[in-house]
This record gives sequence, C-alpha cells and structure tokens, in this order.
Amino acid sequence: MHQARVSTRPIADHPRSYLAHDPGVRVDDTDTYLRAAAARELEDHLRFEQAQRVANARALLVELYERDGVHVEDAEVDAQAEDVARLERGDRFLQELATQLQPSGELLERAAGLDEHELGVWRAAAASLVEACPPALARLRWRIDEAQRGELCGHAQLVRAETQLGVRLRSFGVAGHLWHRSQVAELRGRLGECCRQRQQAERRLAYLDAKLQVIEATAHARAAWITGAREVLVRGVAAAQVLDDHEQHRHRDNQRLVGARLPTPPGEAR
Repeated sequence: MHQARVSTRPIADHPRSYLAHDPGVRVDDTDTYLRAAAARELEDHLRFEQAQRVANARALLVELYERDGVHVEDAEVDAQAEDVARLERGDRFLQELATQLQPSGELLERAAGLDEHELGVWRAAAASLVEACPPALARLRWRIDEAQRGELCGHAQLVRAETQLGVRLRSFGVAGHLWHRSQVAELRGRLGECCRQRQQAERRLAYLDAKLQVIEATAHARAAWITGAREVLVRGVAAAQVLDDHEQHRHRDNQRLVGARLPTPPGEAR
C-alpha cells in the first residue's frame, strides 16, 4: 500500500520546542526523557494527521480520474495528492495567521493595486513558510487536559485508599501482627497493590504534564518565530484577503449574469 511522504518537521528539530532544550531551565534526566518522549508522540500525531490528509486527497483524485475515464499512474497520483495536501496546509496556515496578524490599511491598499499573479507570489511565499514554522499544538491541549483531570481524580482516590489501609495496618500493633497474620497479610497485599497503582498514576500524570509543557513551549516558540517572519507573513495574509475579495466579486457577478439570463415564467411578463 502507498506510504504517504509527510514533510512535517520534527518538533525536536526546533531548539525551543520543549523545555529540555532551554539552558535557562534546570531539569533532571527523568524530566528530559519525559519531555523528549512527549515531543515524539505529539510529532507522531502530526504525522498521522498529515498522512490522513494526503490519503484523503489521493482518494478524491482517484475518484475524479475514474469518473472521467482517465488512467493515471500511481506515482503521479501520489505526487499530486502530496501537492494538494501541501497547498491545503498552506491555506490553513494563512487562515490561522489572519486571526493573529492584521495587515495595515496601507499594505491592503498596496495589495489591492497588484495583479493576481503578484498577489499569488506574495501568498505562496508566506504559505511556503509553514514547513519552517513550529507546529500548532494548542488544539490538542483539551484532550490532554481531560485525561489529566481523570488521572488526578483516580490518583486522589488511590491516595485516600492507601492512607486508610495504612491506618488499619498500624491499628493492629505489634501483637496484632502476630495474632492476626492472615488479616495483616491481606491488608499488606491490598496496600502494596494500591501503592503500585498510585505510582503508575503518578507516572502517567508526569507524562501528561510533560506533554502540556511541550505544547506550551512550542506555542511560545511559534509566536516568536511568527514575529520574526512577520513581514513576509503579513504580506501573504493581505494578498489572501484581496484574492478572496476578487473571488467573491466574480461569484456575485456570475450570479447576476445567471439571474439576468433566466427566462421569465409564463404569466409573469408584466
């Protein structure tokens, strides 16, 4: 089966993608490992999403070619699907930037005076930078927050159970441990299992916290990168807005033309 080639740049390739790469933050080996593992998992998730988009684009292309009775080699369809997915990714990038970067009136006026080829160059230059920009991970945060809330609730229950079992064990005293060996052994077993589950919950919580730290640090890195590339990006946003306006005008003009050509129904000539 065709394996989609995904060009998502690894999160760990960005020097400030997670805190383990920040020399100003002191972390131990465990923290470094958890953050690196969390970054890899989030990166895998991005790869999977991109592969799905390529697969969807490929399925659509195959459907169109089959409908038109056109035979195209698999390699060519694969390349076209990746191009479509790349263009869609650039579109989403510019749409997100439009909520963060507001072109000035002067820049919009300048863009309005350009022809569509020049506007396309501006737009394509900005969209191509999506590969260099640290990834957007904020949309994944709600899932991790939900998982963290569930783990915290379960951890609190385990801590209470562990405390209660410890109190019951201590209540037997030295003599009680000798006279009630079976009960003591049962309580110790339950306490050990409870302790084991609590430790597992704590490891899961630490990993979820590492994911949140990766997301937070990557968001800061992304914001800093966008600020550094603002000149090119804001031109692309302005060009996209002007091109969208042109498209809307053409659509309205076409609708007016179609309406003007519609025949008048009988009996409504007056």
